[in-house]
Amino acid sequence: MALFGRPTAKDDERAAVWGEWIRDRHPLAIASLVLGIFSLIEFGALLVFGIAGIALGIISLKQLHRRAPEDASPAFGHRLATTGIVLSAVSLVIAAVLFSRRHPF
Repeated sequence: MALFGRPTAKDDERAAVWGEWIRDRHPLAIASLVLGIFSLIEFGALLVFGIAGIALGIISLKQLHRRAPEDASPAFGHRLATTGIVLSAVSLVIAAVLFSRRHPF
């Protein structure tokens, strides 16, 4: 998929590799990582992103650990889910520190 001009065979191959990478990852792990990044960007101001990132990360890790080893389609995403949990937790800690500081008015 070319941004400008005609797509080349290399562009199609690159798109196929990325599509395969996405299909092999657990969707909740990807969502946990995205929510963790959003939560960290906003310093935990909206607690929903941080809490949802942690919840989705935990759910995806449980589903990945329960997966049968003889399953034909292996799903990866342990690192994505763990990173999403860590980023969400860090953003919630930052939010707690920022919200608990006393501001003289």
